[in-house]
Amino acid sequence: MSHNDRDWLDVYRAAVMEFDRDKLPTSIESAEKAIHRRLRGLPIAKCKEHRELKDALNSLAVLKRML
Repeated sequence: MSHNDRDWLDVYRAAVMEFDRDKLPTSIESAEKAIHRRLRGLPIAKCKEHRELKDALNSLAVLKRML
């Protein structure tokens, strides 16, 4: 797996660690876009990463509801 394959993870981590409520919506949106980009480029055989991506999207959805 290349570093580019996990770029979504850096953006996701930045979003969940964002403490500035004014910046949080933008951070969440960036993470969601990065995750969806990775999902589109992910081979079906990569089930573990697919689950990780879906879990990350679910976590972001919870975070958005808390805003």
